[in-house]
Amino acid sequence: MDRLAVDLVDKRRQLDDDGFCLLEGIIDEHMLARMREVTDEVLAQTDAAHFDAKRSQGSVIPAFEHPGMAELVVHPPLLAALNGLGFADPKWGSGFIISKPPHSPPLFWHQDGRFWDEPACFTPQTIQCFLMIYLVDTTPHNGCLRVIPGSHINRHALHDKLDEAHDDALGKMEDPQHLAFQRAEAEVDVPVRAGDVVMGSAQLLHAAHGNRSNRRRTNITLWYYPAFAEMPESIQAFVAQEGWPDDWYQANRKKLEPLRPVYTGPVRPIRHNRNPGAALK
Repeated sequence: MDRLAVDLVDKRRQLDDDGFCLLEGIIDEHMLARMREVTDEVLAQTDAAHFDAKRSQGSVIPAFEHPGMAELVVHPPLLAALNGLGFADPKWGSGFIISKPPHSPPLFWHQDGRFWDEPACFTPQTIQCFLMIYLVDTTPHNGCLRVIPGSHINRHALHDKLDEAHDDALGKMEDPQHLAFQRAEAEVDVPVRAGDVVMGSAQLLHAAHGNRSNRRRTNITLWYYPAFAEMPESIQAFVAQEGWPDDWYQANRKKLEPLRPVYTGPVRPIRHNRNPGAALK
């Protein structure tokens, strides 16, 4: 087994155990330049009201806003990394441009799990994952990710105290003293270089430092179902019914078709539930 393969085995183990792993140098400089161009164009067209409403996040702009985002969704090194981690046939759900302006506040603690009625969500199986692609070097000074390792399958004190993820009041940071903006027990920083990718379970508790620098800090967060065919059919049914905007999909159909979630079975979609409840131990 070569060194890269051994490294990916270790990273898959970390993903299962800790809920995240860092994939270094996955995005090449050419694609970084292209995505900086795309995100700069989209951000320049976004009105101030969006940034006011998303003060904590910075921005939450769907990937569907620009056809060029499909280039990143299907970027071969990205899919090769998933394959190397043991995910041979991933499907893609959605994505967002998340860009923190200079001198902007922290992102609140939250988890993005949506299927907590499903028993598989209480196991290391990665149902839904984020791939955070950073377009600039990112440290605690300019807004790097913060995570609580293991919180995707293990209860943390925050699970009992947090509001619904992406609550409007948290997005606007109406109360800077809210628990969601404070340091948390067992948190770790995840600094990255431009082109690195942070992969994590949707269920992982995560946040981000504020951007105290004079430059914008942008990442593109892509949401995949890394082992779609292995997921419970009720989740497959839910995901397949969400779909993508038709005009965006048609403009990129040839590229995106292999990554489109499709379910044709008889099982009804699972209920959308973002609260793990008492079942998470």
